[in-house]
Order: sequence, then structure tokens, then C-alpha cells
Amino acid sequence: MKKQGIGTWITLCALILTIVGFVLYGAVVKAGDKLAIASGSEFFYDMTRPEDVAMGPAVVTGSILAIVFLAAGLVLSQLTLDGIAGKVVKTVAGILRIAAPAMLVIAVFYFLYGSFSGLGWTFFSNEELTIYPEATAVGTQVITAVVIYIVAMIASAVAAYFDIPKKDAE
Repeated sequence: MKKQGIGTWITLCALILTIVGFVLYGAVVKAGDKLAIASGSEFFYDMTRPEDVAMGPAVVTGSILAIVFLAAGLVLSQLTLDGIAGKVVKTVAGILRIAAPAMLVIAVFYFLYGSFSGLGWTFFSNEELTIYPEATAVGTQVITAVVIYIVAMIASAVAAYFDIPKKDAE
């Protein structure tokens, strides 16, 4: 543990936040599917609407790839191989650590893309419309999940600039 650099700890935090954001995403989609949001005029999520159809696979794929890339980047960075194998492993680990925040960007943008209609009707509707408390709760969860994803994205991008294992003093 003493040989771990700050990049390890930031990457672990990003990994945990990504998992938490992904779990919240799943809960939000389940809670918001076919949930009436403003006088019953719209659903928060309707998996037949093009935005929601695009959101599902993009967020799931982006999140899973980010989790895999962060974990693999951590593991590969721990390996101490010599020669060409060491250089290849170090390069692959670096690429994975850079690709993880890119996957999170995709997940966040598609999550927002699919949530704009529900958030708009819930938080920015006309006063004469009835806003259901369930929709407000789902909207709050969406905002929480997006914030967690954004913090994970920033943390994983920052972590890419720091070493995973500390450099040995020579």
C-alpha cells in the first residue's frame, strides 16, 4: 500500500463513484419509466421515445466500459514487466486511463439527453400544471446521479495525470 501513488486513490474514488452513478441510473430509469410528470401529459421516461431508446444502451455501455477501463488501468499499472512487454502494458494502461473519462462523458451526455424532457416538465413547467411528487423525486435522483457521474468523470481525468504506483527512487 505504501507504494501506491495519488493516482491510485483518485482512480479508486472515480471507480466507486462510477459504480454508484450507474446504480442510481438504473434506479432512476426503473422509477421514471411510464411515470406521468405534468398533468399526465408526458412520461418522465418512455422507452419508445427516441431519446430514451438512445439513452439506455449508451449509458449502460459507457458506464460499463468506464468501470472496466478504470479497473484494468489500475491493475495493469501495478505490473512491473521489463522490456517490450513492460512498455506495451504501460501504454495500454495509459490508454485505458484516458479512455475511461471519455466513456463517462458519453454516459453523462446521453443520460442528460434522455432526461431533458422529464426534467423540463418536472422543474420548469407552467404553474397551472400539476407536478406529481413522484416525478420530483425522480428528477432529484437524476440530478444526483448526473452530478456523481460528472465528479467521477473529472476524478478519472485528473487521475490520468498522476502515477498509480509511486516511482522508485533510483
